[in-house]
Amino acid sequence: MTDFKPLIEFLRSNIEVRKLKLVIILYEEGFLLISILLGSGFEETEVVIVFDILKRVEADVGLISVTGSIEVSSARNLVIKTELLEDVKNQKHQMVVIPGGMGGVKRILNSPSAKIFLQKVFKDKTIISAICAGPLVLDKFGLFDQDTKYTCYPGIENQISKGVYIDKDIVVDGQFITSVSPGTAEIFAFKLVEILFDKEKVLAVKKSWYGEKYED
Repeated sequence: MTDFKPLIEFLRSNIEVRKLKLVIILYEEGFLLISILLGSGFEETEVVIVFDILKRVEADVGLISVTGSIEVSSARNLVIKTELLEDVKNQKHQMVVIPGGMGGVKRILNSPSAKIFLQKVFKDKTIISAICAGPLVLDKFGLFDQDTKYTCYPGIENQISKGVYIDKDIVVDGQFITSVSPGTAEIFAFKLVEILFDKEKVLAVKKSWYGEKYED
């Protein structure tokens, strides 16, 4: 497959080129993106850990605002600069990640563009992962059916109308990957790496994460 890394770095460093939408070249060649959807009030641990671990395996992962603003703030006022959903919504996706934090989740739920985008990637059989209160979005946007197995932050299952709640740290069902809380963000991220790549890649990133002496 074509090595896109030099072109990616060029596009990232040159905002005028990005404005010309030349990034579409990557996607015509089949390049796939991973988007972490954000609205202010997101749970920072679930975002930063997932973003960091995916970056360590050289995934092309973006922090994507659903609000129309390039700056979003976490539940504890960590401000992050993002890209906009408008700029990536038509690009091919390998995965979409929905973090928790009720403030962020409510902003995703209130975004018509986020709903259209998630329904589109669902139909495209894209992997959709959600943690903490994030699975609520999947239910409210009509992506769950009665048999979908999922997990979430304790108590959120009472707000989810469809699906089968499973009391586990990680649940994988079809194209959905769900997890529980900030405390499971690390194993959630490692599971994403396993699904995207393989167990060997997980072992490699764990050595980077924990140190070279790590043994599985």
